[in-house]
Amino acid sequence: MGQAMISADEAVDVDELTGIDRGRQRCECDHGDEAAYQPCGRRAKWRVSIDCVCGEGHPWRVEILCSRCLRSARQAYDRESIAVRPL
Repeated sequence: MGQAMISADEAVDVDELTGIDRGRQRCECDHGDEAAYQPCGRRAKWRVSIDCVCGEGHPWRVEILCSRCLRSARQAYDRESIAVRPL
């Protein structure tokens, strides 16, 4: 794997970099119907990890949620383990 050297006068497109939180993040909770995904769009405040504990080996998932959707998620996933961290 080669390394690229970037001089101080070259511009770097940060949109190509992954894992960098830029600006306000929006809630990703799905408020659409079965036909289409429609994100909530409120300002997100929480990074929520949901780990299924049913014993069937479901993968854990991470969602970016606002406070209102976090409250709904806690009610909906009463059997799952939910870990919450502020953004």
